[in-house]
Amino acid sequence: MSDNVVLIEENEDNTITTIKLNRLDKKNAINYDLMVGFQKAIDQVERSNARVVIITGGDDLFSSGIDLNFLTGQERDPEGVIPDLRIPRNFRYFANTWIHPIFTKIEKMEKPVIAKINGYCFGMAFELALACDFRFCTESAQFHMLESKIGMNPDVGGSIRLTRIVGIQNAKDIILTGRRFDGDEAYRLGVVNRVAKTHEELDSIIKMYTDELMTSGPLAIGLAKKLIDDCYGKDTALGLELETLVSSQLLQTKDAVNAALARLTKTKPKWKWK
Repeated sequence: MSDNVVLIEENEDNTITTIKLNRLDKKNAINYDLMVGFQKAIDQVERSNARVVIITGGDDLFSSGIDLNFLTGQERDPEGVIPDLRIPRNFRYFANTWIHPIFTKIEKMEKPVIAKINGYCFGMAFELALACDFRFCTESAQFHMLESKIGMNPDVGGSIRLTRIVGIQNAKDIILTGRRFDGDEAYRLGVVNRVAKTHEELDSIIKMYTDELMTSGPLAIGLAKKLIDDCYGKDTALGLELETLVSSQLLQTKDAVNAALARLTKTKPKWKWK
């Protein structure tokens, strides 16, 4: 397995961690090695003191999606880990027990995760971006839920997460046609939070969001993220009960007390994750 297909970069004070897909010679096509590297990176970042996580690819592309050699069983597998995915039960087992949990780790991590998208964002990579909390792209980015074009269906959360994000009408538009669209249309459809004209503007937008996120309490952000994800579509009464349960616990934290005092004295709170 290659050790450099996924890179981890940190800013000076280790508050922002960037996970970079780095299989550029293959247009960041997602294969077994990249998935293993990505899973390890997510686990490492979750245990770190990073406040914000950014997932990205190269300057000119995010990822072209799943490597078809991986999907069709033509990838070298010396450890015998990958089953014959052409057998339906093997595919279902491998997807449900190995691939899905990697994407779910993004949602379960109690840190905000940003997808920074340049160039290609196709298929499985599109689904990876959907698992993130925020998506920002350039106008020239290209989105393509291409599974229908190869006789397949989005199977790593594409149909489920996309529908939650953009609604049934737009999800059917994107998935059933399998058409390609740019960053401007991605913003119009609700796929991304913001769109930038240039790479520099994209960096500026992401900095604005990371700055805002780091002025908020990390414990509050993490539990709010869980509430939003876990309560979506559920009974309202249950959601309200969970909201008050979470707030009652947050009120006992030193962060909440110190932040309230800082607000009163018009100073900035110092977050301790306690």
